[in-house]
Amino acid sequence: MPEEIYTSNETQEPVLKLKLITSEIYPCINYGLSTTEFINGNELIVRFEQIIEPGLCFTALGPATSYIELPQNINKVTFLNGRVTDKYSIEINEQKVSITLIENNFTTSLHDKTFRIPKNSFAYVCGTNTNNTNIYTDYSAIIEQNPDFTEFEFEGEGRIPYPETTDGNWVNHPSKYYKYTDSVEFDNLANILNDYSSTNIEENSGVTISIYSWNNIKFYSWIEN
Repeated sequence: MPEEIYTSNETQEPVLKLKLITSEIYPCINYGLSTTEFINGNELIVRFEQIIEPGLCFTALGPATSYIELPQNINKVTFLNGRVTDKYSIEINEQKVSITLIENNFTTSLHDKTFRIPKNSFAYVCGTNTNNTNIYTDYSAIIEQNPDFTEFEFEGEGRIPYPETTDGNWVNHPSKYYKYTDSVEFDNLANILNDYSSTNIEENSGVTISIYSWNNIKFYSWIEN
C-alpha cells in the first residue's frame, strides 16, 4: 500500500513509498523482502526475489516488510512473483493516493485510498483516564485559541496518515488535526505543552498528549520538549 514515511528521526519532509507486507507471519518482526524494481515509462514493475532473514532477530512475531520508492509520475504498478503477475492502476496527487486492482493473483491492497500528509499540518493525539477526560478538551481549546491554527478534517474515503486515536489509555480520544502558517507558532507548542503538563498532568495519571507534525517534529507531555 502507498504510505508516506520518514527515513530518520530528524526533521524532514515525508517520502512517498510503497509498503509491502507478507501475509505469512515469521518468528522475527524484522524479516525483510528482497525485490528488484524497474520503471517503464509511467509503470513501476516490482519483482519479488526472496525473504530476507535478519542477522539479529527482534523477538516478536510479524510479517516480512519492505518499502520501495514510489515516484510521483507512476500510474501503473505491476508485481511479478515467478511467472505470476498482478497489476494495479495508481493515481497520485497532492491530497491522496488511490490504487485500483486490474489483475489479481497473489496480492491485495490493505487500503485502496491513502491521504497524504498536508504540508504545515499537525495531529493532536490525547488519551486520558476516566476521571480526567477534561484534559482532552482543555488542551485542544488552548490550541484553538491561537488564530494561526486552523482545525481541518480528512474529507472522503481513505487511510488517514496520522494516528486516529491513542492506544492503551483508559479513554482513547479521537485525534484532531490542524494546519498552521507560521512555524514559530507551531514550535512554541513545545513550551505550551511543557507548561500545561507540569501544571495539569499528574505523574502516573494515565494521561498522554502527543503532537505529531507533518515534517517529523514530535512533542510529548511526559518529557521536556
